[in-house]
Amino acid sequence: MTQTALVTGANRGIGYEITRQLANHGWQVIIAARTLNKATEATNQLVASGLDTAHFDQVALDLNDADSIAQAGDDVAQHHPDLTLLVNNAGIAGDMEKRALATTPADLEATLKVNLLGTMAVIQAMAPTLRTNHGRIANLTGPGSTTVWYHPLAYSVSKYALNGLIQNMAADFIQHQETLSIFGLFPGGVSTDINHHQQGRFMKSVEEAGQQIVDILLDGQDHNGQIIGPDGKVLSQVPE
Repeated sequence: MTQTALVTGANRGIGYEITRQLANHGWQVIIAARTLNKATEATNQLVASGLDTAHFDQVALDLNDADSIAQAGDDVAQHHPDLTLLVNNAGIAGDMEKRALATTPADLEATLKVNLLGTMAVIQAMAPTLRTNHGRIANLTGPGSTTVWYHPLAYSVSKYALNGLIQNMAADFIQHQETLSIFGLFPGGVSTDINHHQQGRFMKSVEEAGQQIVDILLDGQDHNGQIIGPDGKVLSQVPE
């Protein structure tokens, strides 16, 4: 039986690669991008690479636009009531070169609005459909701590907050016996547009990151409340 996933920010980078690999495993994937044109372009590229067009559908979903998110939730409920997996990949980096004291409240507000509040709105929009299918919510996130080598303040704070959202929501799901699970995936450094395709021995290609993420998505295990790191180890866990 074909299973259905929705991937946000699926038109490029890691989101595109997750979409490609899920389709290779026989999943139907709803490609969510800020505009329907971007989602359609990504679909055309995937089909041109040899994948069957039947594996894909498209939806416009802009994390900065509450109406767009609500409409996407309605569209999915109507056309894809079998949705079992939501992959929250979309997000923004902000200025990753800006020093901490130069970071403004507006910088923090921008990353939090998309990476935290936008992601939460997507979860809430898709939850009614996911709930009927014992659905899973996977969120691409960041490390839970900082280092002197990597500390982009606005981006990191938004991901710390996202990790808190994931684990508090997981705890709520456990307490209230929800038919949902939620977890975070931190793939480590990945060379993408978001970091100007940075290279180095700690950087993965999108193909490597996509493989790591999809392996976890398809491993059949219950990851509710976990934040999983770049080596596949659990960085933190909500105790049941």
